Amino acid sequence: MLAWPLYAEQRMNAVILEERLGVALRVPAEVGCLVTRHEIATAVKVLMEGDQKLRRRAEDLQKAAARAWSPEGPSRRALEEVAVKWKAALGKKSNTLSA
Repeated sequence: MLAWPLYAEQRMNAVILEERLGVALRVPAEVGCLVTRHEIATAVKVLMEGDQKLRRRAEDLQKAAARAWSPEGPSRRALEEVAVKWKAALGKKSNTLSA
């Protein structure tokens, strides 16, 4: 993944993707400066030809996300739990409105 932050929290997201998760390569860019096509081409070339570590980390992250979202995964269960609570809260609210 090529991280090219432009606005707001994108810089922080790019740092997390590159430095903490190891799944991205940041485009070297200064605030308010244009990025040359040579810089983009170099970054794309590095991604396409090189760093197998980035690909491996991306695959690991993909598998972890798939496990988390599987029917018994923690992300799926947590979202289902929130949905049940929201439905219950909506039901209580509609009961008080109709009374």
